[in-house]
Amino acid sequence: MSQPTSVTKPTHTHTIWRQRPLSKMQKLVGLFIPKADIKLFKFVVKHKLYHMDYWDDKLRLTVPLGNKIPEKALADLGALMEIEGLDKYWEFVTQVLTDDPLKVDPRVYNIK
Repeated sequence: MSQPTSVTKPTHTHTIWRQRPLSKMQKLVGLFIPKADIKLFKFVVKHKLYHMDYWDDKLRLTVPLGNKIPEKALADLGALMEIEGLDKYWEFVTQVLTDDPLKVDPRVYNIK
């Protein structure tokens, strides 16, 4: 008889964010004053997010779920980003649940 497969409960969620389009003036100013990047880094450190990764015009933030349901964790993260002013620079795309915060499904990086 085969052993039952164990189903693990997700402990983290990888949230994917797309950079909002910037005007030419915002891009020019951003070259000299990287305000959005500084805000994002301070946000990650302040709120003790697990991981941050950039590619193309996208961002992955890995957030521990704790005892929250994924929708609540995402809503809390979105609210914190709005309070910190990061919603001006990033828009939510999708989320992927995981039981291992270091393991990222390669399909995540192909999201358009």
